Amino acid sequence: MPKWVILYCRRWMEAPMQSCENGELITRTRGTPQGGIISPLLANLFLHYAFDLWMEREYRGVPFERYADDIVVHCSRMSDATRLKNRLSECFSEVGLVLNAGKTNIAYIDTFKRRNVTSFTFLGYDFKVRTLKNFKGELYRKCMPGASNAAMRKITETIKKWRIHRSTGESLLDFARRYNAIVRGWIGYYGKFWSRNFNYRLWSAMQSRLLKWMQSKYRLSNRKTQRKLTLVRKEYPKLFVLWYLLRASNEWSRAV
Repeated sequence: MPKWVILYCRRWMEAPMQSCENGELITRTRGTPQGGIISPLLANLFLHYAFDLWMEREYRGVPFERYADDIVVHCSRMSDATRLKNRLSECFSEVGLVLNAGKTNIAYIDTFKRRNVTSFTFLGYDFKVRTLKNFKGELYRKCMPGASNAAMRKITETIKKWRIHRSTGESLLDFARRYNAIVRGWIGYYGKFWSRNFNYRLWSAMQSRLLKWMQSKYRLSNRKTQRKLTLVRKEYPKLFVLWYLLRASNEWSRAV
């Protein structure tokens, strides 16, 4: 292996921590740096042996999903889940790991209407039982993922921090060039499942900022502002990725 590769690996591994209080650099004696470039790769390598292979050996046939250190394991019964959680805690302790007590829990998912049915969050999605309608118009219940409330709050806060309504010296084209890539990423990731709710909330958050910007820039009333933005959207339907990917309905337009 080239010496420069070993040098960079050593620097990644030995990178010190910085104190939040006084900015002092603290030498680490174990673990990997939080947020480090190499940390996700090292976590994947370690958990492949500490978790993936252990599950195949001890619980063959039990399905699970793992993304870095976020893990979901599916069990048929509550008793099985409790035993597995205890066994996993013992297994991790043997290799120097500890389950995060605040994030490790057992979620009971059932399509029947019961009081103890819960939900769980994984990779920015809330997984819970939702009521759907089939092609015959009949209602049924199914566990479906949807953009989590925490993810939607973060997206809304991000849009607010852009302070679009205060940037009256800029144009809609400026906003489109600056934010289209970000919005496209949100739609591409969170718009795959249970998209109607996500689309509505994203549309409302973004359109409300554009309406406030237009109202401040041109000194228009609410009705005239909505009419003007609607005309711009019809004349330039592909200006904002939001406008042509979400295919917003008139109801959404009225909601903002």
